[in-house]
Amino acid sequence: MSLARETLPQLSAEAARKALTAAAGSLGLELVENKAAAPIFALIPPEGDEPRLTLFATWHAETVPVLPAAVEGSERLALAVTMGALSGVVAAGGLSPGSVAVVVAPGAAHGSLVLDPFLRERRVRLASPAGFWIRVLPRAPKRRRIYLGGRGRVVIGIWGGDTSPHLIRDEVVAALEDEAYGPRPLDFDLMRKLADNRDVLEFLEETVEDPEAASGSGETRLKSAIFEPHAQVIRPGASHPDRPVAWLTFETAEGMEGPEILARVRAAAPGSRVEMAESMPWDRIGIHHPTIQALIPLSKARSAGPEIWPAAPWATPSGIFTRALGTPLAEWGVPLPAGNAVRFPKPEAFEAMTREAAELLLRAVDAFEEQAPQRS
Repeated sequence: MSLARETLPQLSAEAARKALTAAAGSLGLELVENKAAAPIFALIPPEGDEPRLTLFATWHAETVPVLPAAVEGSERLALAVTMGALSGVVAAGGLSPGSVAVVVAPGAAHGSLVLDPFLRERRVRLASPAGFWIRVLPRAPKRRRIYLGGRGRVVIGIWGGDTSPHLIRDEVVAALEDEAYGPRPLDFDLMRKLADNRDVLEFLEETVEDPEAASGSGETRLKSAIFEPHAQVIRPGASHPDRPVAWLTFETAEGMEGPEILARVRAAAPGSRVEMAESMPWDRIGIHHPTIQALIPLSKARSAGPEIWPAAPWATPSGIFTRALGTPLAEWGVPLPAGNAVRFPKPEAFEAMTREAAELLLRAVDAFEEQAPQRS
């Protein structure tokens, strides 16, 4: 955690590899990785065993801001908390060695085109009934937020051509708006409850980049932030033949697929080279899923109760896990105690965070065991 950030993460990758190799030995897991400049690591059960839980974490840094979803630069702390909690639970007998899978990618907001095949190739040894992504919150909210899914993100580069990227963006967003799935009855019920909460609307303002999207009633703003498509045009600071003239970044909702968006952009940009750099699908998690059923009592134990959102108003890798493994990722934020830095937390602060993460893992195991007889 004390390593400086790197543009090319060589030292960070080596440090992550050493730490995860040591953890694998004590947890009865096998460490595998893809051979890349920024590798993806996975701790997987022995051949023939299936994991009871799947955990996700990152070892480097994000390419986009993560506030208010998590503290900036807290990725390594979240990884350490996740592994510390898992080690503690296994040592205490709450989970047997070799019964959990852990996927550790360079980042959560990028690398989707590499992460998807990595997961699919190891589906048998990574898929489980429940998946969690533990993050570090800047502070403890009055009520803990539970997200029934997350938005998607599609990033497309355009090289050459005469068509304005802004016109392409507007044309594609208009088409997506016409064909998009809207909120369902439960979504409307949840948004009505959230719209009456001032803390929710203040939190939402921190996530919205477009000032126009922050106008209107609370329910209108929630609907825009969670269910409507948004897009940005990003131009490189300096032109170069090898660089795209523009990047189109789409924040997507249900029914908006990366390949379809890519085809629309190509049709709107004749004469241009168009390539997709990221494709993170939008995702839903049912409120009765074991992951959510583990978070609801935990939120009651750690706060005034749950604050349930139809989905997170930001992109998450949950859709990639659902498509590749059939295991959605439930996002859970562990607050960073006041007076601590993410790279140098005090031992007592780190222990408190690890204990909360360990409680999450134990509740997840209990929630799955309670639902297993119902499914059988």
